[in-house]
Formats: sequence, structure tokens, C-alpha cells
Amino acid sequence: MKLMNIKSEKSNNSGVNNSENAFLNKILLVIIAVLLFIILSGTIAVLAGKKKQTPEVLISQGKAVSLMAPSNTDEVSYFELGTLRISTAQADSDEGGSLMVLSPWLAYPAGDTVFFEELSRKSGAMKGIFQAYFSARTKNQLLTETEEKIEQIIKQEINADLALGQISDIYFTDYLFLE
Repeated sequence: MKLMNIKSEKSNNSGVNNSENAFLNKILLVIIAVLLFIILSGTIAVLAGKKKQTPEVLISQGKAVSLMAPSNTDEVSYFELGTLRISTAQADSDEGGSLMVLSPWLAYPAGDTVFFEELSRKSGAMKGIFQAYFSARTKNQLLTETEEKIEQIIKQEINADLALGQISDIYFTDYLFLE
């Protein structure tokens, strides 16, 4: 009789353990489902929030053509130089040189991807050419020179450094002196 009581007691305990295991399994499944939801929603949010293509990127990839390029030529624009901040040379009356902000872009033949790659590789050197030119002159010297003369001098220096093609022109989106 004692033996039967022990067996019936064990069977009652195993029923409690089974229901506890089922409850714990349900909790674990809910936790896993919540974690999967968080991971998937985070992935979707990151993919949806990716940086959009700017006109400069599309132009550099050859997927767009600049609307600012001269309309009578087959040229595209190289915008990768960005905005340059350059300190001009010190004039006698200045305490220091003036700060200049300029955003140059270069015109080159459309469809020349090899030349575009050369421009991209040498963008640092081209920035250096702009830096050297404007930092060697005072604000007054730059204001008295014509934009065409400045563009011609810089264009010659840049083209002398290029091997796979020539830029046809330089344009400035910004050309400002900051006080």
C-alpha cells in the first residue's frame, strides 16, 4: 500500500512539472518572437533610412548629367572637390589673411569614366592647387583679377598634372570672402 501511495504521488508531481515546462516553453517562445521582431524591424529601419543619392553622387556615377553644364557641349561636371576654405595671403594693412570660401567644379567630357577615375584619384592634388593659388594672393589681388584669368591659370595647372584627359573649364558655385 505504501508503494502505491508513492507511485500516485509521483504521477501527481510529474503532471505539475509538465504544466510548468509547458508554461516555461511558452515564455521562451514569446521571448524569441520578441527578439526576432526587434531584429527584423531594426534591419528594415536601417535599410529604409539609408542615405539618399545626392546629385553629385549620381553625376559622378554617370547616372545623371549636371544641369549647370554648358548646354552646347557634351560635358559633365566633377563636384567631388567640395567646399574649400582657404586663408589668403596677409596684406600690409591686414592682421592676417582673409578667409575665403569657394566651391569649384570641373567640366570634363561626358562618358569618360577612366578620366573621372583619374580626377577622383588626384582630387587631393587639385585641392592643393586651389590652396596654393589663393593662399599666395591677398584679398585685394584676388578682387582685382578677373574670374576668367583665375580659372585659366588654375585650369592650366590642373591639366598639367593630368595624364588621361583635360578639364575643359572650371566653375565656382561659391566664391566668397568672410570677414
